[in-house]
Amino acid sequence: MKKVVITGATSFIGVHLINRWLKTDCEITAVVRPDSKNLPRLPENNQIRIVTLEMGDYDRLPDFVEKADYFYHLAWEGSRRPLRDDKALQQRNFECSVKAMDAAVNMGCSLFLGVGSQAEYGDQGQSADESFPCNPVSEYGKQKLNTMNTLSEMAKESGINFIWVRMFSLYGRYDYSESLISTCIRNMRHGNEVNLTEAKQLWDYLYVEDAAEAMIKFSRVRCENGVYNLANGSVRPLKDYVLDIKKVLNSDSEINFGAVPYPAVGPINLQPDVSKARKALDWKAGTQFTEGIARTIGLR
Repeated sequence: MKKVVITGATSFIGVHLINRWLKTDCEITAVVRPDSKNLPRLPENNQIRIVTLEMGDYDRLPDFVEKADYFYHLAWEGSRRPLRDDKALQQRNFECSVKAMDAAVNMGCSLFLGVGSQAEYGDQGQSADESFPCNPVSEYGKQKLNTMNTLSEMAKESGINFIWVRMFSLYGRYDYSESLISTCIRNMRHGNEVNLTEAKQLWDYLYVEDAAEAMIKFSRVRCENGVYNLANGSVRPLKDYVLDIKKVLNSDSEINFGAVPYPAVGPINLQPDVSKARKALDWKAGTQFTEGIARTIGLR
């Protein structure tokens, strides 16, 4: 039986990762903050043990878990605006992540998987693989990148397998309520008008359950340490995704493309290259966007 530790266990990604792990013979330590309002998201299952800790106390995790195999570090506060540019908060996230790595080493974990972000690259403007120069513009992106670099060095010293997955535009159940997809679904369900930019920017959406599957595969395949982009691998104009949502919902909402101006920086394109993860894991996202939307809204 494998022993798995997951911080940020009640988060959007965390819940789906736990549900996927529960399909295997494992023991999960779900690490949650004392004030977590999302505990009801976790299923009642005797394979799950809940440990309540502040992020700043992650160095105490070995007091609760003597030995573990895999450590997934998902917890991160302030991933949305305006907190993305709270310098002190993002610095604390970095410090807590260092404590998480220390805990993983002390528990004898063979794998530490941390969740990064497309924000580490900044505005790509072109297809980006893991060698693409990082130029983050937000404090969030800067500290994610700082965390990756620091934990990578710590992993080398300790001999732990270190994987850093840069996520691109996840969607699914428990997604942020004000994300573009959540907002479109909410308005289209009620027949409300949807006002958007021209939505001509290129985007890549990944269904969260496909992301969880890839994250588990990293525990089964010994991959080279480092960064791996995780995305669907199918880049399309944002407008196409919006029209797909309308089709799945069979909505009569009027969509006003161009009603909202682009910000001063203009449209931001996200074109991730996911060939590294595909090759290393023999993995490919299996959920078409329309199927993922149907599952998200409960039609599947």
